[in-house]
Amino acid sequence: MLKGCLEVFQKKYEEKGEKLITDSCVLSEGTYVLVHSNGNIIEILEIDKKSSDKDDRYYDFALMDYFSKLVDINKPIDPHKIIHSNNYLSFFIKKENVNVEKLTENIIDNYYEILKNPRIKYKENIDKERRKIYELIDAKYGRSNYNLIQKNKEWIKNNIFSLINKVAKNKNYLKIFFQYDIDLYKKESAKYVIPNIYNSPRYNFQVDNITYGLPNDNMGLNSKKPFLRNKTRKNSLPYLISINEAILQKNFFDYLFNNACRGKTNIYIGNGDIKCLSNMEYLNDKFSGYFLRTIKSKEIEILDFDTIVGFDNKISGLFVNKVIPIDSVKVKGSLTSKYGEIKQINKLKKIINDVFFYKILFENYFTNPRDIKTNDFVIKENLIKSRGAFFNWFYKGDATIIKQIFDKTSMEIIKDSICNNYREKAKQQFNLRCGILNYFTGESDMEDILNKIVSSLREKIMMKQIVGFDNDYEYYFVIGQILSYLVCLNEPLNELLNGSDKTMFSLIVPILNCKRDEKLKESLEKLLNRYNYILKKENKNFDNLRTMVLNYQVKSAVNDNFMVAGFLYSDLINE
Repeated sequence: MLKGCLEVFQKKYEEKGEKLITDSCVLSEGTYVLVHSNGNIIEILEIDKKSSDKDDRYYDFALMDYFSKLVDINKPIDPHKIIHSNNYLSFFIKKENVNVEKLTENIIDNYYEILKNPRIKYKENIDKERRKIYELIDAKYGRSNYNLIQKNKEWIKNNIFSLINKVAKNKNYLKIFFQYDIDLYKKESAKYVIPNIYNSPRYNFQVDNITYGLPNDNMGLNSKKPFLRNKTRKNSLPYLISINEAILQKNFFDYLFNNACRGKTNIYIGNGDIKCLSNMEYLNDKFSGYFLRTIKSKEIEILDFDTIVGFDNKISGLFVNKVIPIDSVKVKGSLTSKYGEIKQINKLKKIINDVFFYKILFENYFTNPRDIKTNDFVIKENLIKSRGAFFNWFYKGDATIIKQIFDKTSMEIIKDSICNNYREKAKQQFNLRCGILNYFTGESDMEDILNKIVSSLREKIMMKQIVGFDNDYEYYFVIGQILSYLVCLNEPLNELLNGSDKTMFSLIVPILNCKRDEKLKESLEKLLNRYNYILKKENKNFDNLRTMVLNYQVKSAVNDNFMVAGFLYSDLINE
């Protein structure tokens, strides 16, 4: 799959060159200093979290920055790892290290001596392969200019300690660039990057004078992780690529990294194009191709990859109706004004994020569970259980898993809202749940079923004699009505005694969770007896329904869906 992605990227790279990478660059926080060839400071650019202006000067710095970065902090020019740039045209250092104790003259001198003659760095036996590659690059681009190296070294030694007092005081980078043609930056960068582009030179070998090695991107062969190797092959290395392939792959991962810094972590590669989108963005057209989900860490990491066929942001047949009557004034949220047909996955995912997950789903698709910030355990638990399925549906068009778990997940969230006395929120969630389940299953509309139940119950409540239920649906719906009635009667007293009415709701939810009808009736009777003191006032409607429930024998498994519907529906008992 990576090979297919690289083929598309290569075509784009050949069209735009490094601008394909640097145009998406986000400069890290720090101070960027441009020095003229005569030694005068031309410009100082301070970058922080609030920086938003990206003019031509910004991208000029971005280009120089890109060609001056280390491939890996473990592959520095400076063996002391104090200086983090890769050529003599730039000088990168953490501001906290700009002092005579850490940044000594010896460290500066040694850094520039290596740049004068990189063969010094590759003198160890293990670095023979790196030295071979360096010799080829050196022959291609020519020796570095000793006079310029010496000139830049002297400027650093004479100015670095005074310069630190003229820039913002923080622990970010101080990055100094000398003003030279960007082509010179490219050449000097290549002398460092290409010899260090492989994971380790010990894995390099040659076939027909072509060097192959293990790439450095998202790859390692730590001795403590033996199963990273392919033990069943004669050559146990995962895969090997040529230098040209390694350079292309590095450029690709740099491109992904820059976009991840901008929050664009959903990568669609196909139809000869690459689209990098944030969680809030979406594809306008149908898509078939490769999908990558990335995350910015010390390097870019690919968390998920897949092949997508026929993904379409447009959907049809998903209607969200007011199955449960709702007071739009009392509840706020993205669903309030969007009842009716939902025609786009992008709109649906925003509604689900808002209504079910209180706007924390988008930011926590791949978050470590301990880092998910919510005090509601039920929301957190169901987010963890369902986020992967939602992600596959929203961004890959694969609803296979979410179809299997949505019924249970959504109901647990609704019961949690009931437990927390978010009644109007629960109504909103129930309506959305019904619309999505109808879309998934194609079954009868819940709204029609409830209308028939309500119409039937209104007639039965008004009858002088007690009659039975027509079906189990009515039975469970009435149980929900009784529970709601108890809550309404109990609210004033509970608030007086406890300062909250959550105590009552904590007694209701276990009944809604009953799996056997015997247990359900037993729990309901206990609750009725407990609050019998508030039921002494005669209410014929309530008494009729109570008798009907206690006398009814169910024919099916407990249906919490209709109990919850009855609880959330408007009060039929006091009509």
